[in-house]
Amino acid sequence: MCDVLKFRLPSLCSDEDTGMSNNHMKDTNNNYNKSLLDDQKGKLIQAIKKIKHEIDECNEAGKDTYAEAMDVESQFEDMEREIRAEFQNLHRFLDEEEERDLERLRRERDRRVKVLKEREKKIAMQGRDLERAIETLNCKLKEEDSPKLLKEIKDLLKRCEVNFIRPPPVDSEVCSGQFVGPIQYRIWKHMRTSLYPNISMVTFDPETAHPLLTISAGDTTVHFEEEKEVEEVENNPKRFHYYYCLMGRESFSHGRHYWEVDVRGKTAWRLGVAREDIPRGEMDSSSEDNGFWTLALKNGAILACTHPKPTLVRSATMPTRIGVFLDCDREEVSFYNAVTMMALFSFFTGPLLLPVFPFFNPCDTDQGKNLAPLSIFYPSL
Repeated sequence: MCDVLKFRLPSLCSDEDTGMSNNHMKDTNNNYNKSLLDDQKGKLIQAIKKIKHEIDECNEAGKDTYAEAMDVESQFEDMEREIRAEFQNLHRFLDEEEERDLERLRRERDRRVKVLKEREKKIAMQGRDLERAIETLNCKLKEEDSPKLLKEIKDLLKRCEVNFIRPPPVDSEVCSGQFVGPIQYRIWKHMRTSLYPNISMVTFDPETAHPLLTISAGDTTVHFEEEKEVEEVENNPKRFHYYYCLMGRESFSHGRHYWEVDVRGKTAWRLGVAREDIPRGEMDSSSEDNGFWTLALKNGAILACTHPKPTLVRSATMPTRIGVFLDCDREEVSFYNAVTMMALFSFFTGPLLLPVFPFFNPCDTDQGKNLAPLSIFYPSL
Protein backbone atom coordinates (compact mmCIF):
# COMPACT_ATOMS: atom_id res chain seq x y z
CA MET A 1 0.00 0.00 0.00
CA CYS A 2 2.88 2.28 0.86
CA ASP A 3 4.53 1.57 -2.47
CA VAL A 4 1.37 2.38 -4.25
CA LEU A 5 1.11 5.69 -2.38
CA LYS A 6 4.68 6.62 -3.18
CA PHE A 7 4.22 5.95 -6.88
CA ARG A 8 4.52 9.23 -8.86
CA LEU A 9 2.50 9.85 -12.05
CA PRO A 10 4.47 11.10 -15.00
CA SER A 11 4.26 14.94 -15.57
CA LEU A 12 2.08 16.17 -18.42
CA CYS A 13 4.83 18.65 -19.44
CA SER A 14 8.55 18.34 -19.51
CA ASP A 15 10.79 20.66 -17.55
CA GLU A 16 11.64 22.56 -20.69
CA ASP A 17 8.03 23.04 -21.60
CA THR A 18 7.30 24.26 -18.09
CA GLY A 19 10.02 26.87 -18.22
CA MET A 20 8.76 28.20 -21.55
CA SER A 21 5.24 28.42 -20.18
CA ASN A 22 6.37 30.37 -17.13
CA ASN A 23 8.35 32.80 -19.27
CA HIS A 24 5.34 33.35 -21.54
CA MET A 25 3.06 34.09 -18.59
CA LYS A 26 5.65 36.46 -17.18
CA ASP A 27 5.91 38.36 -20.46
CA THR A 28 2.12 38.56 -20.77
CA ASN A 29 1.81 39.92 -17.23
CA ASN A 30 4.52 42.49 -17.93
CA ASN A 31 2.79 43.60 -21.12
CA TYR A 32 -0.60 43.81 -19.35
CA ASN A 33 0.81 45.79 -16.38
CA LYS A 34 2.65 48.25 -18.62
CA SER A 35 -0.46 48.90 -20.70
CA LEU A 36 -2.54 49.41 -17.59
CA LEU A 37 0.12 51.62 -16.07
CA ASP A 38 0.38 53.77 -19.18
CA ASP A 39 -3.38 54.15 -19.17
CA GLN A 40 -3.42 55.16 -15.51
CA LYS A 41 -0.52 57.54 -16.03
CA GLY A 42 -2.48 59.18 -18.82
CA LYS A 43 -5.37 59.64 -16.44
CA LEU A 44 -3.01 61.11 -13.86
CA ILE A 45 -1.74 63.61 -16.42
CA GLN A 46 -5.31 64.60 -17.26
CA ALA A 47 -6.12 64.89 -13.57
CA ILE A 48 -3.05 67.08 -13.04
CA LYS A 49 -4.05 69.29 -15.97
CA LYS A 50 -7.58 69.58 -14.61
CA ILE A 51 -6.33 70.45 -11.13
CA LYS A 52 -3.92 73.01 -12.61
CA HIS A 53 -6.87 74.53 -14.46
CA GLU A 54 -8.85 74.56 -11.20
CA ILE A 55 -5.86 76.17 -9.48
CA ASP A 56 -5.76 78.83 -12.19
CA GLU A 57 -9.48 79.45 -11.74
CA CYS A 58 -9.04 79.50 -7.97
CA ASN A 59 -6.19 82.01 -8.25
CA GLU A 60 -8.20 84.11 -10.67
CA ALA A 61 -11.20 84.02 -8.35
CA GLY A 62 -8.94 84.98 -5.45
CA LYS A 63 -7.54 87.93 -7.42
CA ASP A 64 -11.03 89.01 -8.46
CA THR A 65 -12.29 88.75 -4.88
CA TYR A 66 -9.29 90.69 -3.61
CA ALA A 67 -9.92 93.38 -6.23
CA GLU A 68 -13.63 93.44 -5.28
CA ALA A 69 -12.72 93.70 -1.61
CA MET A 70 -10.36 96.59 -2.35
CA ASP A 71 -13.04 98.25 -4.49
CA VAL A 72 -15.69 97.82 -1.78
CA GLU A 73 -13.30 99.14 0.84
CA SER A 74 -12.51 102.12 -1.41
CA GLN A 75 -16.22 102.82 -1.95
CA PHE A 76 -16.89 102.73 1.79
CA GLU A 77 -13.92 105.05 2.35
CA ASP A 78 -15.36 107.43 -0.25
CA MET A 79 -18.74 107.30 1.50
CA GLU A 80 -17.07 107.91 4.85
CA ARG A 81 -15.36 110.98 3.40
CA GLU A 82 -18.65 112.15 1.92
CA ILE A 83 -20.47 111.69 5.25
CA ARG A 84 -17.71 113.61 7.03
CA ALA A 85 -17.89 116.36 4.41
CA GLU A 86 -21.68 116.59 4.76
CA PHE A 87 -21.41 116.83 8.54
CA GLN A 88 -18.61 119.38 8.18
CA ASN A 89 -20.97 121.46 6.04
CA LEU A 90 -23.61 121.15 8.75
CA HIS A 91 -21.07 122.00 11.45
CA ARG A 92 -19.89 124.98 9.40
CA PHE A 93 -23.47 126.12 8.97
CA LEU A 94 -24.16 125.73 12.70
CA ASP A 95 -20.87 127.45 13.60
CA GLU A 96 -21.75 130.39 11.35
CA GLU A 97 -25.26 130.59 12.80
CA GLU A 98 -23.81 130.43 16.32
CA GLU A 99 -21.33 133.18 15.55
CA ARG A 100 -24.07 135.39 14.06
CA ASP A 101 -26.28 134.85 17.10
CA LEU A 102 -23.43 135.55 19.52
CA GLU A 103 -22.39 138.65 17.58
CA ARG A 104 -25.97 139.93 17.68
CA LEU A 105 -26.04 139.19 21.43
CA ARG A 106 -22.71 140.98 22.00
CA ARG A 107 -23.81 144.07 20.06
CA GLU A 108 -26.98 144.34 22.09
CA ARG A 109 -25.05 143.73 25.31
CA ASP A 110 -22.53 146.49 24.45
CA ARG A 111 -25.32 148.91 23.53
CA ARG A 112 -27.22 148.27 26.75
CA VAL A 113 -24.10 148.46 28.92
CA LYS A 114 -22.97 151.67 27.19
CA VAL A 115 -26.29 153.37 27.97
CA LEU A 116 -26.13 152.22 31.58
CA LYS A 117 -22.48 153.34 31.89
CA GLU A 118 -23.39 156.81 30.59
CA ARG A 119 -26.21 156.99 33.12
CA GLU A 120 -23.81 155.87 35.83
CA LYS A 121 -21.34 158.57 34.72
CA LYS A 122 -23.99 161.28 34.94
CA ILE A 123 -24.99 160.13 38.42
CA ALA A 124 -21.35 160.09 39.51
CA MET A 125 -20.81 163.67 38.25
CA GLN A 126 -23.80 164.87 40.29
CA GLY A 127 -22.48 162.97 43.26
CA ARG A 128 -19.13 164.77 43.01
CA ASP A 129 -20.92 168.14 42.77
CA LEU A 130 -22.89 167.29 45.91
CA GLU A 131 -19.73 166.21 47.74
CA ARG A 132 -18.02 169.51 46.79
CA ALA A 133 -21.04 171.46 48.02
CA ILE A 134 -20.92 169.69 51.38
CA GLU A 135 -17.20 170.25 51.62
CA THR A 136 -17.64 173.98 50.90
CA LEU A 137 -20.41 174.30 53.47
CA ASN A 138 -18.39 172.43 56.10
CA CYS A 139 -15.45 174.72 55.56
CA LYS A 140 -17.65 177.76 56.05
CA LEU A 141 -19.00 176.27 59.29
CA LYS A 142 -15.48 176.08 60.66
CA GLU A 143 -14.88 179.82 60.27
CA GLU A 144 -15.19 182.20 63.27
CA ASP A 145 -18.48 183.92 63.81
CA SER A 146 -18.68 187.42 62.42
CA PRO A 147 -21.10 189.77 60.65
CA LYS A 148 -19.20 189.09 57.47
CA LEU A 149 -19.74 185.29 57.90
CA LEU A 150 -23.46 185.82 58.14
CA LYS A 151 -23.55 187.51 54.76
CA GLU A 152 -21.18 184.93 53.24
CA ILE A 153 -23.32 182.05 54.49
CA LYS A 154 -26.42 183.59 52.93
CA ASP A 155 -24.64 184.00 49.59
CA LEU A 156 -23.10 180.53 49.85
CA LEU A 157 -26.42 178.85 50.51
CA LYS A 158 -27.80 180.45 47.38
CA ARG A 159 -24.84 179.23 45.34
CA CYS A 160 -24.86 175.73 46.86
CA GLU A 161 -28.45 174.93 46.12
CA VAL A 162 -27.56 171.63 44.44
CA ASN A 163 -30.24 169.01 43.78
CA PHE A 164 -29.80 165.50 42.54
CA ILE A 165 -31.57 165.15 39.19
CA ARG A 166 -32.17 161.47 38.52
CA PRO A 167 -31.29 160.63 34.89
CA PRO A 168 -34.04 159.09 32.77
CA PRO A 169 -34.46 155.38 33.52
CA VAL A 170 -32.89 152.86 31.18
CA ASP A 171 -34.56 149.59 30.28
CA SER A 172 -32.33 147.00 31.90
CA GLU A 173 -34.56 143.97 31.55
CA VAL A 174 -33.09 141.36 29.24
CA CYS A 175 -35.59 139.06 27.56
CA SER A 176 -34.05 135.81 26.47
CA GLY A 177 -36.72 135.37 23.82
CA GLN A 178 -34.97 137.95 21.66
CA PHE A 179 -31.83 135.87 21.49
CA VAL A 180 -32.60 132.32 22.59
CA GLY A 181 -36.26 131.38 22.43
CA PRO A 182 -36.97 128.34 20.23
CA ILE A 183 -33.41 128.52 18.94
CA GLN A 184 -33.28 124.98 17.54
CA TYR A 185 -36.48 125.45 15.57
CA ARG A 186 -35.28 128.82 14.29
CA ILE A 187 -31.94 127.36 13.17
CA TRP A 188 -33.73 124.41 11.60
CA LYS A 189 -35.83 126.80 9.53
CA HIS A 190 -32.69 128.67 8.47
CA MET A 191 -31.11 125.35 7.56
CA ARG A 192 -33.64 124.83 4.78
CA THR A 193 -31.60 127.11 2.55
CA SER A 194 -28.53 124.89 2.91
CA LEU A 195 -30.23 121.53 2.39
CA TYR A 196 -29.02 119.56 -0.64
CA PRO A 197 -30.84 117.92 -2.10
CA ASN A 198 -33.80 120.01 -1.04
CA ILE A 199 -37.32 118.66 -1.35
CA SER A 200 -38.19 118.35 -5.04
CA MET A 201 -41.57 119.86 -5.88
CA VAL A 202 -42.95 116.84 -7.72
CA THR A 203 -46.45 116.83 -9.23
CA PHE A 204 -48.47 114.29 -11.22
CA ASP A 205 -48.68 114.59 -15.00
CA PRO A 206 -52.37 114.17 -15.93
CA GLU A 207 -51.42 113.48 -19.56
CA THR A 208 -49.79 110.20 -18.50
CA ALA A 209 -52.58 109.01 -16.16
CA HIS A 210 -54.66 105.93 -16.96
CA PRO A 211 -58.27 106.95 -17.74
CA LEU A 212 -59.57 105.34 -14.52
CA LEU A 213 -57.29 107.48 -12.36
CA THR A 214 -58.59 110.72 -10.85
CA ILE A 215 -56.11 113.46 -9.97
CA SER A 216 -56.72 116.32 -7.53
CA ALA A 217 -56.76 119.95 -8.64
CA GLY A 218 -53.23 120.51 -7.39
CA ASP A 219 -51.92 117.41 -9.19
CA THR A 220 -50.63 115.97 -5.89
CA THR A 221 -53.24 113.29 -5.07
CA VAL A 222 -54.45 110.39 -7.20
CA HIS A 223 -56.85 107.52 -6.66
CA PHE A 224 -58.40 104.73 -8.72
CA GLU A 225 -62.12 104.86 -9.59
CA GLU A 226 -63.42 101.56 -10.89
CA GLU A 227 -66.86 102.99 -11.69
CA LYS A 228 -65.53 106.15 -13.26
CA GLU A 229 -67.25 107.24 -16.43
CA VAL A 230 -64.42 107.43 -18.89
CA GLU A 231 -64.74 110.22 -21.38
CA GLU A 232 -63.23 109.74 -24.76
CA VAL A 233 -59.60 110.76 -24.50
CA GLU A 234 -57.41 111.79 -27.33
CA ASN A 235 -54.80 109.38 -28.57
CA ASN A 236 -51.83 110.30 -26.39
CA PRO A 237 -48.64 108.21 -26.59
CA LYS A 238 -47.69 109.37 -23.07
CA ARG A 239 -50.84 107.93 -21.44
CA PHE A 240 -50.90 104.53 -19.72
CA HIS A 241 -53.81 102.53 -21.13
CA TYR A 242 -53.28 99.07 -19.62
CA TYR A 243 -51.88 99.50 -16.09
CA TYR A 244 -53.26 102.03 -13.56
CA CYS A 245 -50.14 104.16 -13.66
CA LEU A 246 -49.02 107.72 -14.16
CA MET A 247 -45.76 109.64 -14.07
CA GLY A 248 -44.53 112.88 -12.59
CA ARG A 249 -44.45 116.06 -14.62
CA GLU A 250 -40.81 116.76 -13.76
CA SER A 251 -37.97 114.92 -15.49
CA PHE A 252 -34.46 114.41 -14.16
CA SER A 253 -31.18 113.60 -15.89
CA HIS A 254 -28.55 115.00 -13.52
CA GLY A 255 -28.14 116.09 -9.92
CA ARG A 256 -29.73 114.71 -6.76
CA HIS A 257 -33.45 114.79 -6.05
CA TYR A 258 -35.68 113.71 -3.16
CA TRP A 259 -39.46 113.50 -2.77
CA GLU A 260 -41.93 111.74 -0.49
CA VAL A 261 -45.16 109.87 -1.17
CA ASP A 262 -47.91 109.32 1.41
CA VAL A 263 -49.19 105.72 1.29
CA ARG A 264 -51.24 105.69 4.51
CA GLY A 265 -54.26 103.38 4.48
CA LYS A 266 -53.30 101.63 1.26
CA THR A 267 -53.04 97.85 0.85
CA ALA A 268 -51.29 98.02 -2.52
CA TRP A 269 -49.13 100.57 -4.33
CA ARG A 270 -46.09 100.88 -6.51
CA LEU A 271 -43.81 103.89 -6.88
CA GLY A 272 -40.31 104.96 -7.76
CA VAL A 273 -38.57 106.09 -10.94
CA ALA A 274 -39.11 105.14 -14.58
CA ARG A 275 -37.33 105.93 -17.81
CA GLU A 276 -38.99 108.22 -20.31
CA ASP A 277 -39.38 105.53 -22.98
CA ILE A 278 -41.13 102.80 -20.94
CA PRO A 279 -44.14 101.18 -22.70
CA ARG A 280 -47.57 102.55 -21.86
CA GLY A 281 -49.36 99.31 -22.69
CA GLU A 282 -49.07 95.69 -21.57
CA MET A 283 -45.57 94.57 -20.60
CA ASP A 284 -43.94 91.19 -20.09
CA SER A 285 -41.75 92.63 -17.35
CA SER A 286 -41.39 95.91 -15.48
CA SER A 287 -38.14 95.70 -13.56
CA GLU A 288 -34.85 97.57 -13.65
CA ASP A 289 -33.96 95.65 -16.82
CA ASN A 290 -36.46 97.70 -18.83
CA GLY A 291 -36.33 101.07 -17.14
CA PHE A 292 -38.26 100.70 -13.86
CA TRP A 293 -36.69 101.22 -10.42
CA THR A 294 -39.62 100.79 -8.10
CA LEU A 295 -40.87 99.53 -4.75
CA ALA A 296 -44.29 97.93 -4.31
CA LEU A 297 -46.66 96.84 -1.56
CA LYS A 298 -48.42 93.56 -2.36
CA ASN A 299 -50.14 91.05 -0.07
CA GLY A 300 -48.85 92.87 3.00
CA ALA A 301 -45.19 92.71 1.92
CA ILE A 302 -42.89 95.36 0.49
CA LEU A 303 -41.11 94.20 -2.64
CA ALA A 304 -38.31 95.68 -4.70
CA CYS A 305 -39.21 95.08 -8.34
CA THR A 306 -35.93 93.45 -9.33
CA HIS A 307 -35.07 91.10 -12.20
CA PRO A 308 -35.69 88.19 -12.64
CA LYS A 309 -37.93 88.09 -9.54
CA PRO A 310 -38.92 90.62 -6.85
CA THR A 311 -36.79 91.01 -3.73
CA LEU A 312 -38.50 91.03 -0.33
CA VAL A 313 -37.75 94.23 1.61
CA ARG A 314 -37.67 93.79 5.37
CA SER A 315 -38.84 96.67 7.52
CA ALA A 316 -39.41 96.82 11.29
CA THR A 317 -42.64 98.77 10.71
CA MET A 318 -44.88 99.20 7.70
CA PRO A 319 -44.02 102.64 6.27
CA THR A 320 -46.81 105.18 5.90
CA ARG A 321 -44.65 107.49 3.84
CA ILE A 322 -41.99 106.53 1.30
CA GLY A 323 -39.00 108.73 0.50
CA VAL A 324 -37.45 108.41 -2.97
CA PHE A 325 -33.87 109.62 -3.49
CA LEU A 326 -32.58 109.82 -7.07
CA ASP A 327 -28.85 110.40 -7.48
CA CYS A 328 -28.30 110.77 -11.22
CA ASP A 329 -24.58 111.40 -10.81
CA ARG A 330 -24.02 108.20 -8.82
CA GLU A 331 -26.58 106.30 -10.89
CA GLU A 332 -28.63 105.18 -7.88
CA VAL A 333 -32.25 105.16 -6.74
CA SER A 334 -32.83 104.64 -3.01
CA PHE A 335 -35.99 104.27 -0.95
CA TYR A 336 -36.57 105.23 2.70
CA ASN A 337 -39.18 105.01 5.39
CA ALA A 338 -39.67 108.78 5.27
CA VAL A 339 -40.90 108.94 8.89
CA THR A 340 -37.80 107.33 10.39
CA MET A 341 -35.45 107.85 7.39
CA MET A 342 -34.40 104.20 7.61
CA ALA A 343 -33.10 102.91 4.27
CA LEU A 344 -35.31 100.29 2.62
CA PHE A 345 -33.66 99.42 -0.69
CA SER A 346 -31.30 100.80 -3.34
CA PHE A 347 -31.05 100.20 -7.09
CA PHE A 348 -28.07 100.79 -9.36
CA THR A 349 -29.46 102.40 -12.51
CA GLY A 350 -26.41 102.42 -14.73
CA PRO A 351 -25.83 105.39 -17.05
CA LEU A 352 -29.06 107.34 -17.58
CA LEU A 353 -29.07 107.87 -21.33
CA LEU A 354 -32.65 109.19 -21.24
CA PRO A 355 -34.45 111.41 -18.70
CA VAL A 356 -36.26 109.63 -15.87
CA PHE A 357 -39.55 110.59 -14.22
CA PRO A 358 -41.20 109.89 -10.86
CA PHE A 359 -43.48 106.85 -11.33
CA PHE A 360 -46.69 106.02 -9.46
CA ASN A 361 -49.31 103.26 -9.40
CA PRO A 362 -52.08 103.56 -6.77
CA CYS A 363 -53.36 100.08 -7.84
CA ASP A 364 -57.02 99.04 -7.95
CA THR A 365 -59.43 99.14 -5.02
CA ASP A 366 -58.62 95.59 -3.83
CA GLN A 367 -62.33 94.84 -3.24
CA GLY A 368 -62.81 98.04 -1.29
CA LYS A 369 -59.70 97.67 0.90
CA ASN A 370 -57.45 99.97 -1.12
CA LEU A 371 -59.59 103.10 -1.43
CA ALA A 372 -57.04 105.52 0.08
CA PRO A 373 -55.35 107.86 -2.39
CA LEU A 374 -51.67 108.07 -3.25
CA SER A 375 -50.40 111.56 -2.37
CA ILE A 376 -47.19 113.49 -2.86
CA PHE A 377 -46.11 114.75 0.55
CA TYR A 378 -44.28 118.05 1.01
CA PRO A 379 -42.50 118.08 4.40
CA SER A 380 -42.83 121.37 6.27
CA LEU A 381 -39.31 121.98 7.44
